Amino acid sequence: MKLTFSRTGAAAIAAALSLFYVSSARAQAAADSLLLSAPTGVKAYGVYDPGDKKFVVWVTWKDIPNNVGTLISTADTTGWSLNTPPAGLTFPTVTGTYKGDIDRTVAFHAIRAGVVGTDSLIVTYEVRREEYYSGRVTLNSSYVPGTVIPLNFRDQRTNTPVDFGTSIAFSAGSMDVQGTFVVGLEDFEGFHIWRSINKNGSDMEIIGEVSKQEAFKGRQTGGSLPDSVYFYDIVPTLRTKSPWISPFGSIDCLGTTIDLDLESDEFFWFDCNGTNGFTYYYGVTTFDRSYNVASGTQGLTKFDHCTPSEGVPYPCKDELVPVALAVDPQSDLYNVYVVPNPVRTGSSRLTTDNYHNFPDGRVRFVNLPTKCIIKIFTVSGDLVWTKDHNDSTGNVEWDTRNYSEEDVASGVYVYRIEAGSNAVYGRIVVIR
Repeated sequence: MKLTFSRTGAAAIAAALSLFYVSSARAQAAADSLLLSAPTGVKAYGVYDPGDKKFVVWVTWKDIPNNVGTLISTADTTGWSLNTPPAGLTFPTVTGTYKGDIDRTVAFHAIRAGVVGTDSLIVTYEVRREEYYSGRVTLNSSYVPGTVIPLNFRDQRTNTPVDFGTSIAFSAGSMDVQGTFVVGLEDFEGFHIWRSINKNGSDMEIIGEVSKQEAFKGRQTGGSLPDSVYFYDIVPTLRTKSPWISPFGSIDCLGTTIDLDLESDEFFWFDCNGTNGFTYYYGVTTFDRSYNVASGTQGLTKFDHCTPSEGVPYPCKDELVPVALAVDPQSDLYNVYVVPNPVRTGSSRLTTDNYHNFPDGRVRFVNLPTKCIIKIFTVSGDLVWTKDHNDSTGNVEWDTRNYSEEDVASGVYVYRIEAGSNAVYGRIVVIR
């Protein structure tokens, strides 16, 4: 997988993608029983740009197959009975596996009435708000009640057939002319991308959201231009193995060019807020807001296939993918630095504005050589902690504890970093 950085200044629409950031909804189950399944093939990659000294984590996952996460609603026959009592009516049943990618309402209209299996009947149908998807079904006098007939849609703009994967059957009974009914065809709405620092996912937060429904609406009321750009421009371009060049200027830390070489069924998201020395845990969920067939509108509450509860282990923690961020080692000891410094622990971190601790409360030595020895002393010269560093990363962590696993006291500490015959000194301030 390639990543091409192309830098520009501040962009006119620099947040074309980052506008997807949202806060999470806390809910447990979809109101309309739409099946939500976990995306498969979730992967995450950390890429370090030494020029900007920033990390980008790319998260990719596979699309959900069309036979999962779809729902065909029971027909709403409120307008079906005009002259015939309900007990004497024929009732429709729409079945199949919906192949569309957004929620749709199909409206049916009886234009030739009669008795099923006796008369020749005609029912036309069209997709609301996309009336160019339409068709008709004819029941001749030999039709056997309950026989399944494919619903053949045609795109009237191009005169091409469209298969939404649906069929219809009519029970015995009469059909009133001008009777109508509607059926909802639903797919899950989109994806949430989550991140946690804790391995068990107890601090999960949504860092990205992409909605197929809002992408379809685009600039319309309730729609989203960034979602449209994502689904209809960026992802298709990257799936052709071509780079996508932003017409909006620089996007967050990505620059103006994205080159990911996505597979034909892959989606992606990005995280520009990773910090050197941390391991992050990423997950992707499908979400939905349910769908009101009568009004053709989405619900207000978003439901995920696996929703976290704040402060407790993530129910789907086995789906999380870890990414450890680390800079490459280098040999110049004078490029080594310690963060945070000072480090505030205990109550001081809670009472001090703008303290700059990492969430895990640790101190990090950064830009270390591959092999070195780190020693921490009190100002009196007592050795507090030692680390023999010998691996392929340029980071070492110190949890501000001594050899006895006790928290060191507040004060100034001196560190020495030795690499062969070279050594550098520095100091760390600990505030409890």
